[in-house]
Amino acid sequence: MPLQRIVAELGLPSEPAAVLIGSGQNSVAYELDGRILRLPRHCGAERDLVREAAALRAVRPLLPVPVPDLEVRRIDGQFVSLHAKILGEPLSDLTGFRIGAQRVLAADLAAFLKALHSLPIDSVEAEPAGASSSEWNGLLAQCEAVAFPLLSPDVVTALRKRFSDFLATCDALPQCLIHGDFGTGNILVDRGRLSGVIDFSGCGLGDPAYDFASLAAGLGDPFVDLVLAHFSPDTAARDRMGFYRMTFPLLDILYGVENRDPETVRAGVHAFAA
Repeated sequence: MPLQRIVAELGLPSEPAAVLIGSGQNSVAYELDGRILRLPRHCGAERDLVREAAALRAVRPLLPVPVPDLEVRRIDGQFVSLHAKILGEPLSDLTGFRIGAQRVLAADLAAFLKALHSLPIDSVEAEPAGASSSEWNGLLAQCEAVAFPLLSPDVVTALRKRFSDFLATCDALPQCLIHGDFGTGNILVDRGRLSGVIDFSGCGLGDPAYDFASLAAGLGDPFVDLVLAHFSPDTAARDRMGFYRMTFPLLDILYGVENRDPETVRAGVHAFAA
């Protein structure tokens, strides 16, 4: 459906024009008139959007920073969402953050994750955000068929060992409410402080180590160590963080092959070449 039609149906002004601010695997996002409009790309993303809106209604009052207050509408059979823009800009890296400022930001992120991870599991009707053992075995099978042939034999041997070790314990992992995509693009910062968190489409029940892994993938292990200083992670939790982080470039390879996106494939392969 044309964007102009959606804007008109929502009763939003057509001027100034909507500005594209994000285009991912699941949705496209625009900013217009101080609001954020998200358009899911496929049926699965639409289901996630409806579930996300319900989860956010439950957790918004319990979190220490603003999160979106989603209004979900159906226009000619297509779900779209709208929410007021939250103060701040997406954190892309730590450029300009000296160590003292990094510690302040790390404390903010730790406070947010502590609040989210400590919410009662029944506070929302959350679906599992983490995969089951059968799904992890399915991912391994996909990697064997698609990703591993693109990687060196030594790397593949190491990856198989990581999968084997994880699969031996993945049915007894800690469970809590997690963000599910706690990456840099979903963390908003204003004047060096955490000002909001967005995109809860992956929110659900899962291993808290997954959120730390997502954070480490974007900002690096030294910064995440500053966040973890506010927790008491054991060796097993750190090992799981490493495993989850390792799967991210594998998922990039699988996505790139399926969608004929050679740049994403190359990025995923390159991650294992360093």
